Amino acid sequence: MRRRLLIASLLALPHLARAESGTHGTIIIGPAWALPADHGDGQLFVPLLNRSAMPDALIAARSTICPLVELRRNNRYDDPPLDRIPLEPGQPVPMQPTDRHLRLVSLRQALRIGESFGVILDFQVAGEIEIAASVEAAP
Repeated sequence: MRRRLLIASLLALPHLARAESGTHGTIIIGPAWALPADHGDGQLFVPLLNRSAMPDALIAARSTICPLVELRRNNRYDDPPLDRIPLEPGQPVPMQPTDRHLRLVSLRQALRIGESFGVILDFQVAGEIEIAASVEAAP
């Protein structure tokens, strides 16, 4: 039964086999990617899955390419940022344009297709996980 649940969860993260993906303890991280952007703000998308039997949450993120990373529910930036993105056991957490994502505030550099950058994700239970994100026009 557990194996079937894991396989079904992996199918919900279609590009999981790419180099940016991986399993870090109880957290499965799908391919992290960002849309191209000039200076200003950018958007980062990181599909997540909690393999633990206990809930977890993404509570913060940071990167050297911007001074602030906000957890966002959608593209309405007049709404306040989220203080956490809950990760319920076995429930995939997708991220995509106009939906849940990480907002890269005040980019220090332009994001160009083909480039990559580092991001540190901070989970309430799993702790900090460093990942690489690639800049792409679409996943």
